[in-house]
Amino acid sequence: MDILVLLIGVISFIVGLRVFLTRNRVQRLLYLCCLNFAIAALIALYIKSPMGGVAAAVYFIGSTLSSNAIAHTIGKVQRLEGRG
Repeated sequence: MDILVLLIGVISFIVGLRVFLTRNRVQRLLYLCCLNFAIAALIALYIKSPMGGVAAAVYFIGSTLSSNAIAHTIGKVQRLEGRG
């Protein structure tokens, strides 16, 4: 399991860097969505108790709502830019 946590941590770090390095607003929102799901996975894997599972589930639900808001925002941005 340590390899799995390390792998998710490395992916999170790379995605976090891409959030700050990209100039495209839509790509930045997608990277933030990916980062939210990675953090939920790390919470679930790192805290080895029932309360850790509850915390991961709550964070996962929150990040799912966030990703829905991101998808809605991407649709609005594309309509405003005349792509959709």
